[in-house]
Amino acid sequence: MTGKEIIGKWKFKNGRAIPDSNCKIIEIMIKHDLIKIGTSKDGWTLRYKAIDGTNWELSYPESHLHGGGPPKLVQIV
Repeated sequence: MTGKEIIGKWKFKNGRAIPDSNCKIIEIMIKHDLIKIGTSKDGWTLRYKAIDGTNWELSYPESHLHGGGPPKLVQIV
């Protein structure tokens, strides 16, 4: 079962991917609030534990895009 979802999106301008505010929120959470606790065998899904004890899963659902595409962070309950 999943809880909250934060889904990043990219806009393309002049051939460059511009991350939206959700991408930035995910980046900040990973830097300041989450501790990595595991990685899938293929390396594309990461598990984190937040400082408040909640568990999160980071994935890249648009993997056909360069670099795996924008991130998606889902709270696992």
